[in-house]
Amino acid sequence: MDISCFRVSDRPLIPVTVIDPNTGVTVDVEALIDTGFSGFLLVPQPIYDKISSLEIDTSRFYLTLNGLIKTKVAKVDVKIGSLILKGFAETPIFGRGLTLIGREMLKKLNVEFKKGEEICVRDP
Repeated sequence: MDISCFRVSDRPLIPVTVIDPNTGVTVDVEALIDTGFSGFLLVPQPIYDKISSLEIDTSRFYLTLNGLIKTKVAKVDVKIGSLILKGFAETPIFGRGLTLIGREMLKKLNVEFKKGEEICVRDP
């Protein structure tokens, strides 16, 4: 069953709504699908600050081309199309933040890339 299909240009960006399940605050972002990122959802610090009322007392570490990155983590809900997933948002403690969907979220979805046309996300 299709949840949503999104037009793409040169980059696999899809619209995502990040929801703080405690406060109900929502933030709409365009997230880059990044199969090299093993986390759930990485967001810049200003977005994280709006949706992180359920921050957990743990950090995650990722080895990147730019070196070791340490992140803060908060419980969030993520809406893609009509599907809402429970998961985590992360933001780098130091450095520039990007908005990335990683493998932890992708493994909960069926994602089809139609080269140069669209990305379709389906409920598994």
